[in-house]
Amino acid sequence: MKVNISNIIVSINKNQEKEIYKELEKNGISRENIENLKYLKKSIDSRKKNDIKFIYTLEINLKKNINLEKYSKLSLAKEDIYEKRMPLYPKREVAVVGTGPAGLFSALRLAEFGYIPIVFERGEEVDKRNVTTDNFIKSNILNPNSNIQFGEGGAGTYSDGKLNTRIKSEYIEKVFKEFIECGAQEEIFWNYKPHIGTDVLRVVVKNLREKIKSLGGKFYFNSLVEDIEVKNNEIKALKILEVDSQKRYTYDIDKVIFAIGHSSRDTYKTLYSKGVAMENKPFAIGVRIEHLRKDIDKMQYGEAVSNPLLEAATYNMAFNNKKETRGTFSFCMCPGGEIVNASSELGASLVNGMSYSTRSGKFSNSAIVVGISEKDYGDQIFSGMYLQEKLEKKNYEIVGTYGAIYQNVIDFMKHKKTTFEIESSYKMKLFSYNINNFFPDYITRNLQSAFENWSKNNLFISEKVNLIAPETRTSAPVKILRDLKGESISIKGLFPIGEGAGYAGGIMSAAVDGIKIVDLAFSKKIF
Repeated sequence: MKVNISNIIVSINKNQEKEIYKELEKNGISRENIENLKYLKKSIDSRKKNDIKFIYTLEINLKKNINLEKYSKLSLAKEDIYEKRMPLYPKREVAVVGTGPAGLFSALRLAEFGYIPIVFERGEEVDKRNVTTDNFIKSNILNPNSNIQFGEGGAGTYSDGKLNTRIKSEYIEKVFKEFIECGAQEEIFWNYKPHIGTDVLRVVVKNLREKIKSLGGKFYFNSLVEDIEVKNNEIKALKILEVDSQKRYTYDIDKVIFAIGHSSRDTYKTLYSKGVAMENKPFAIGVRIEHLRKDIDKMQYGEAVSNPLLEAATYNMAFNNKKETRGTFSFCMCPGGEIVNASSELGASLVNGMSYSTRSGKFSNSAIVVGISEKDYGDQIFSGMYLQEKLEKKNYEIVGTYGAIYQNVIDFMKHKKTTFEIESSYKMKLFSYNINNFFPDYITRNLQSAFENWSKNNLFISEKVNLIAPETRTSAPVKILRDLKGESISIKGLFPIGEGAGYAGGIMSAAVDGIKIVDLAFSKKIF
């Protein structure tokens, strides 16, 4: 018999294992009746700083059945509904464009069904990509096809590797299991805010690629899809540029999954020019805020901050401007992480955040961004994307290279330029600038209101806190429209998926979308 038990609450000051078994005994589960035990979830309640607690949900295999009706915390465990299916169709090729989580998991699912995924990636495989990215930091020489945005693993490879998601899907457990099988930490399965870390994620991505290849998949790196061939509103071929050799060729294919990520502006324009239906979508723009990690830990944990069971602290901040019906919020919070240059276009510069698996850096950072939509940037297609480009180019021109502008948060609130150098995790050039004069007024005004609202917390807003900008690529600025089968509404055989298509926001939801669309197409016998 397999059961779940939820809401086991244990103080961080007590022996966790001992208290968990006490709670199990209270709910009719003796230690002797346990065949094996697995954590499903571990969260933290830090609302009372003097009494911080962990909250557990467990899955337990029992040797003997028990009466669940007697115990409110117990329920019968659900069986894993995801199962690999044997190939039902003859092997045939389906192309996948992009190797972010959506692309990789769609390729994996195709291979599990017996198809041959032909995967094209404009950037390099992950080890070479890492060398190229490190060289960019040292030399300011950008490779526009292989960088923090492009290359094996997608933009998420240079993030925190966060796996928390708000979506509900039967595929989430499948994604976790694949990550763990490919080298991720087992704790991602049950941690309340699971993350892999940039360092471990690089290994996971490589192993996932090798698994797909072992099932028959083929990978072509440094291979940019420059154009598509369309006939009678059906995709017929991909036009490929080999980035290194500059050779061009045509790859005939009539089923293509596009998992291009949110920064493939050239590909957006190409697809739109060939009749692929798109629309603008809301997104967010703002800054990175950087604190000393110890201050954020103290803010969240109080006097318990030194407890060794506590990880580097995370936070969520939000402010709703009721007059403008507009939100300002934290995004992609990176505890113990660093701020990085996330440029992918020549002469344009922006920032992002990332953490390694240990989250042990001196600083913690997060994006603080303002939600924007067509009412701000206009209703012409790509208007939001052009605003992103404008700000990134403006930043490059101000700094004079691939760097970032900065300002102390108190100076920002006082509308004055910071006159001193700051200590930061950011490794490239920093240039002091009054950020109030950088963004459109509707962004600056809402950042000001949010910081004023949060200023009651003197650990979050203080002279020790700095802003680094701009953060422009929080999500895709457009949505590539698809029907209920996952297919483009205007071009048959083209399947837009993941964050770049506007159907996901982060590693988990993108991976799930990749699996879901393949399953959907398979069930409808489209492939």
